[in-house]
Amino acid sequence: MNISIPTYLQSFAENIQQEDVETQFQLHSSTGNRQFEIWFYGDLLTIEDEPLPFITGEHARIVAKDSETAEEILLFDATLHGYNALFCDEYTEDQRVNRPLKKYNMPATEIVVSFFYNIDYDEEVDDYRSDDHGNVLLISGQTADWETIKCNGYDAFAFYVKKEVGTLLAFAQEELA
Repeated sequence: MNISIPTYLQSFAENIQQEDVETQFQLHSSTGNRQFEIWFYGDLLTIEDEPLPFITGEHARIVAKDSETAEEILLFDATLHGYNALFCDEYTEDQRVNRPLKKYNMPATEIVVSFFYNIDYDEEVDDYRSDDHGNVLLISGQTADWETIKCNGYDAFAFYVKKEVGTLLAFAQEELA
């Protein structure tokens, strides 16, 4: 079984589980720490009956910061990651750079992330433009190989804080395609 994990998070993934189109894993830092603060750029959306507000926004950026070392792990950047950033939405340099982070109101905790892969790139390969080397042309003008597209071209995600064993509370989730 080929497990898809975004390339930028592969070295931070443990306890990986895959079911159908979802890949879920627990986050750890490069030192093995599992306690993170969440920092973000975007908006907070409060939804009735949801215990935590959701981080959202057209230019959202979500970072997990190791509570011991302050190492920052980029979980999601709407201008770089997911199907929309690869194939649909164009961003200016200012939209990518000018996004100061603020701390999410929650103590350091364990983080579990899920990525969803509902797009069958192998079946739809003819729907995408490629360069002379077989790399896929992205809306940004850059290129990427097919394996990178399959990992980073997810169409939805959900990020959770881990409470008690088996209890996950979502703090961010988006459908991208």
